[in-house]
Amino acid sequence: MKLFDILPENYFSIFSGKNRNIYSESLLILFSLLQNDENFILKSDFIKALKDHEKEIEGFEYTPEDLESIEEDSILRNTISAKASFICRRLEETGWIDIIMDLNTSEETIILPMYSINLIKCLSDIISDEESSYVSIVHSTYSELKLEDEEQDELLYQTLNRCYANTRRLKIELVSLKNSIKIFQNKLGRLFETNKVLHDYFDVYKKKIIDRYYHPLKTFDSVAKFRRPIIGILEKWSRNQEILGKLVEQAAASNTNSGADIEFLVLDKINYICDTYEKINSLIGDIDEENNTYTKNSANKILYLNNNDKTIKGHLDNILKEYARNVENPRKLSKVLSIMQNGCCFYEQGFIDPQSVTLPILRRFRFNTEPLEVMEGFEASEFVMENFLEETKNIYTDERIYQFMDNAFGGSNEVYSSQIPLVDFDAFVCLILATIKKDDENCFYVVEEVDKTNIHVNGFSIPNFVYRKKENI
Repeated sequence: MKLFDILPENYFSIFSGKNRNIYSESLLILFSLLQNDENFILKSDFIKALKDHEKEIEGFEYTPEDLESIEEDSILRNTISAKASFICRRLEETGWIDIIMDLNTSEETIILPMYSINLIKCLSDIISDEESSYVSIVHSTYSELKLEDEEQDELLYQTLNRCYANTRRLKIELVSLKNSIKIFQNKLGRLFETNKVLHDYFDVYKKKIIDRYYHPLKTFDSVAKFRRPIIGILEKWSRNQEILGKLVEQAAASNTNSGADIEFLVLDKINYICDTYEKINSLIGDIDEENNTYTKNSANKILYLNNNDKTIKGHLDNILKEYARNVENPRKLSKVLSIMQNGCCFYEQGFIDPQSVTLPILRRFRFNTEPLEVMEGFEASEFVMENFLEETKNIYTDERIYQFMDNAFGGSNEVYSSQIPLVDFDAFVCLILATIKKDDENCFYVVEEVDKTNIHVNGFSIPNFVYRKKENI
């Protein structure tokens, strides 16, 4: 079905004229009455509410088409009551509201179609300045799965459904967060005053983006913290025939499809959640990069705008800023370019030294460079230590660690820590780092604890773990 098979053809016409702000405000007033009254809205109450907002509707102007349908004279139709009544009538004509009459009381009542309620609520959400609290999607998903995994009651499938919906919502939230940061980054290029840059970053971006969405995702609702436990529970459900049977049975009670289709539906939802959490780290990495880029560019823009340079470079900066301000105004831009063309004068500077008066004459350039810093003894040793640590860090790369584990597996799909040969200290360090990296996105194995005991291999004491390849779980 198409949109205008449901909506009236002239439904959005109230937003195309000069009174669009007044009509939108009237709809929001109607929505507030709907929220306050659970039963019905009288037409008289709506008109009274419009009259109470006199400042919002006093600027209402009739179009020539409107005047043809109004019988009152010019004095009466310009009163607040007449304008309020006309707004109500116009909303009815365009299909935003319907008006019915009570045959017993002769009172007119406003009713709203479902699509009008949904659209007005959407308008209210867009302009609302309320600071909505962050919903812990990831933690909520983990908590529900953990509780249901312990109890496995008749709400097993409902829990899976909620976690599936939460995962879809999380994905949309992350994409929206990334796009929001890009919007601020794009807007930064059109700001030419330090106060506006500071206002955008601290008063808008930090409060509405960082504090409300980005900070929770990196702290108490961290994907990195709950990702592996969520996947572990769902993979257990998909492998356990008893639990899978309960899920299919409960799903069948609310679906009319065949048994095979229902089992496919259940497994599809489990796989969707697992795949999303497996791949979501790359999206979060992009968000981190966008946030770091915007923060760095904002700081650089502030330094750039505060640089009161009176040299040729400073003047060129001011010219380019004026050019950017007027890039969409051809008339002003041509004036700026004309002034630039007439005002730019370039000079070459040089110097004479004792070699300048003898042959052969050699052209030389002098460069201003910073002298090398003389470091104290403690600073020098600290510098050497930092270089040593940096070189050491590059020894145990991800490639080396994963190659070590690949050799440890050999041709098997699982290997116990007691079976991994620790021939020297480097092998011991590689095993430690391989265990730590079990939650990394590129890791090809999982680690499970066999028991709480420690085992000894070639003089090294290590936990009793088993390592399994992911594709064989």
